[in-house]
Amino acid sequence: MATQDTLFIQTFYDGEPGEKLAVARRLFDELTDLSTSPVFMDQLEEIRRHSQSLNAHMQAMDLGRLCSQCASRPGGGCCSAFMAGNTDAIQVLINLLLGATVTAHPDNGENCCFLGPQGCCFPVKPIFCLNYNCTHILEFAEPEQLHTLYRLAAAVLSQQTRIEFLLHEELRRRGRKATRPLTGECSPNR
Repeated sequence: MATQDTLFIQTFYDGEPGEKLAVARRLFDELTDLSTSPVFMDQLEEIRRHSQSLNAHMQAMDLGRLCSQCASRPGGGCCSAFMAGNTDAIQVLINLLLGATVTAHPDNGENCCFLGPQGCCFPVKPIFCLNYNCTHILEFAEPEQLHTLYRLAAAVLSQQTRIEFLLHEELRRRGRKATRPLTGECSPNR
């Protein structure tokens, strides 16, 4: 039998991508007052800087072109429909707090539903997306470029973990009664 704390946490990590997006949007609406917290806003600004540095490095490596070529082939690339399941409501919430427009596109069975015409809609990507580099990237990049890529991705992931911890603490502080109605799915009987 699952504990109430387990059910509380599962609310953020279980479900289909569209369900996780709905939970994240409801949390975003509930947590609007976080913008008045200097500590939280400093942490959010730090992840923004880290993700911008990572994005700039990925652009300098010309990964957009490389990944687009791969994605345009039959069978697509790494951003498959399966990848959308690697996100969670807290990670989506972080992106919403950063001002990202997050939309789950209809599942076409091939691509990640968070992949739009301009690429991934997340400035802060799921951990798997940042930790995985296909053989094309590994063969294409110089060792120094890969070292920098790994270092910048680690900075984003470390900061993402700090923010996730702060969000969990804030949600616990507010109490389960405040978050339970957000999903309509979490009940002690499950």
